[in-house]
Amino acid sequence: MKRLIFIIIKCVIILSIIVAGIVTYSFKIEPKRLVTKEYELELTSRGESALKVVQFSDVHLGPNYSLEQLDKLVERINGLQPDVIAFTGDLMDVPSQFEDRSKISAILGKLRSKYGNYAVWGNHDRGGGGVRFYGDIMNASGFKLLTNESSTIELENGQIINIIGLDEAMLGNPDVLKAYSSINSQGKNLLILHQPDLIEEVGYGNIDVALAGHSHGGQVDVPLIGPIYTPPLAEKYTKGLYQLENNKYLYVNSGIGTTRIPVRFWNPAEISVFNIII
Repeated sequence: MKRLIFIIIKCVIILSIIVAGIVTYSFKIEPKRLVTKEYELELTSRGESALKVVQFSDVHLGPNYSLEQLDKLVERINGLQPDVIAFTGDLMDVPSQFEDRSKISAILGKLRSKYGNYAVWGNHDRGGGGVRFYGDIMNASGFKLLTNESSTIELENGQIINIIGLDEAMLGNPDVLKAYSSINSQGKNLLILHQPDLIEEVGYGNIDVALAGHSHGGQVDVPLIGPIYTPPLAEKYTKGLYQLENNKYLYVNSGIGTTRIPVRFWNPAEISVFNIII
């Protein structure tokens, strides 16, 4: 009996140490990690040229993500030498409470790309007083904020890319017909949106590549199980790369910062890089 009790106590101690280690890692270490994930997406078998698109999402500036961290993020993105930069929403966690709003544009404004920087609204950009600040901040940062509208770029070889931005759905008003009303019918379509499940409303036929955020990859991703929770409109498409049809892709970025609880597990912050073969 004494031996059994000793074994039980020993197991409890070992389990407690393991749990404490996981908790410490999840709150103190992984939220500060930043990985770069790179993908090659082939839209045509001809493979005449490549466009490098760098996506970041869900920064959530606030108590758990600082301007100093944002500055380092900008340096890292610039080091990737992007052709296009896409930000898929949620810049500040609670915009009305972030006192250093006036300093954001000086940092984001250092981002450099060949063909331009583009952004869309996230629900945190409209909520928490963000609707009063976000548009001005992104415009001052040199981003083109696409709200149910598109912009067209022409590559050096004459290839046309339509960059379409859809409004977020929780506090905004996504309008697919309006967003696509001015696209070049001969171009490839790069859609940027905040909530990934809206892709069902857009329709696979309207996109070649779609980039979304919002889910944070669940923040906590349990091995063999998956994300323990993702928010509304990020329940079907939760994390990573989805091939929707032949040569049509959706990517859901796990985000940079955290919200509600400053925890990440098995799911570090990420910059995603896409070499799109056109």
